[in-house]
Amino acid sequence: MTRAAIRIALSAAVALLAVAGSVTYSAVSAEGADRTVETDLWAEGLPAELTDDPAGDLDRGRTDTPLRRMLLPVPETHRLGPEPVPFDDNDGELDARGTVRLMKQQQQGLTVTGRRQFETAVDRMGLQGMVWRTYVRREVGQDVAKVQIVRLKDGKGARTLYALQTGLLKIVELEKGPVVEGHRNVSCFKGAPGGPQEGSDLTVFVCHAYRADTVVSVEFSGHWTLYPSVVAEFVKKQLDHIASPGEYV
Repeated sequence: MTRAAIRIALSAAVALLAVAGSVTYSAVSAEGADRTVETDLWAEGLPAELTDDPAGDLDRGRTDTPLRRMLLPVPETHRLGPEPVPFDDNDGELDARGTVRLMKQQQQGLTVTGRRQFETAVDRMGLQGMVWRTYVRREVGQDVAKVQIVRLKDGKGARTLYALQTGLLKIVELEKGPVVEGHRNVSCFKGAPGGPQEGSDLTVFVCHAYRADTVVSVEFSGHWTLYPSVVAEFVKKQLDHIASPGEYV
């Protein structure tokens, strides 16, 4: 891979991290923050077409598209969580055009040349769509999880994006997070770029995984006493659900 290609790939990974990273923490810790800035996500990319939801139980999350069905149904111990920044839905989906447009909005402060390179990076990722869902533990309302699944055009793209995402988190020297049993292609970290600072009452765990042509990102924020085992169990349930959809109840 040439240096130019590496720069493009890194730019794309940074764009996706900007969307996936720290949004749950922001939703929990910044209530009342200014949300008057318009994002206009739908101008050039609509939400994925919806059909009648066969599940009928929207409290557990929508299941009306193939990508939505990959999301973990809301467990009995949880409920749907807050709307994560920059989204306006706690259980949403974007088609390919909407996903690309959202990522291209993460380019504030770049030069003209930088913006062109940034947009080229996003276009070359082969994005096919994305879904997300937030969860809150009923017993501990401060513990919030956000799951985001991005589909790419092929498995090679998913593996590359996963490697770039986890590589960037290693570069910023985040502490290693819990091990998720039963799954190989997953990495967890304690902390997140833009997350709570040292001394805060909140803590954040971030996990990235890939399977086939999808990349799964889970961000779990809660009180600083949050057990890593709780995070690992939740991530395992999500990955188990993708591996064997319909078996998780």
